[in-house]
Amino acid sequence: MNSEQFHQLTHLVMDSPAKPPEALFAGGFDDWHARAHLAHLLSDPQFEHLAEAKELFRSIVDQEVNPDFALDVETKAYALQRLSALEKNDNEYENALYHISLSIETAEESDFLYHYLLRGELWADRWSILHAMGKTQDAESECDERIDIYKNLPIEHNSYLYYGYRFKAQLAAERGDITFIVKDYMRMALSFMDIPESYRDDLESAFSIDHEGSTFILRAIDLATPNPDNLHWDI
Repeated sequence: MNSEQFHQLTHLVMDSPAKPPEALFAGGFDDWHARAHLAHLLSDPQFEHLAEAKELFRSIVDQEVNPDFALDVETKAYALQRLSALEKNDNEYENALYHISLSIETAEESDFLYHYLLRGELWADRWSILHAMGKTQDAESECDERIDIYKNLPIEHNSYLYYGYRFKAQLAAERGDITFIVKDYMRMALSFMDIPESYRDDLESAFSIDHEGSTFILRAIDLATPNPDNLHWDI
């Protein structure tokens, strides 16, 4: 991609219903932040420019960031997470695994509490890719290791533990384990989430469903769970 193509694509997204602020692209093609912003927008299938989104994301893989500047660290880690997701969707599992691992490394080099990036979710993305690659045992071992590391810390709202137990619930459901095992894992997961009171009745209704299908139960609980992106997390 060159500067002219970048300019054309910025106007494509700015003229769309998304209407992102022009300031996001003020630095132009030479600004890696601007390339990351454009890539995130183009990663929406509505624009039909997923190849260009991946190209832009890949252009910042080797970008050095200021480890003392939280926004830089988060912008790169988030871009790598999204790149990995696009690659996974295209069955490019080795690339997806590499880039989510790099995202985790980038995010965990600092102790910042990020605005829209959850470290636990990054790990869950990695486990999902390993699972898709047929390396489920490796994924589960890593999950158990994260849980063991963080389970005794005095941290109330812990994304590592929420996503860890959520992944174990997913595996249990896929294996057809009895429903109370899936429910137990999800109760553990949700105990580390800052759940608004307005969601609690619907969650209890989901847990009370009497159904033989573990996958059905898990989906009902997920539908009643608030979006993790909109909640407070301590880590």
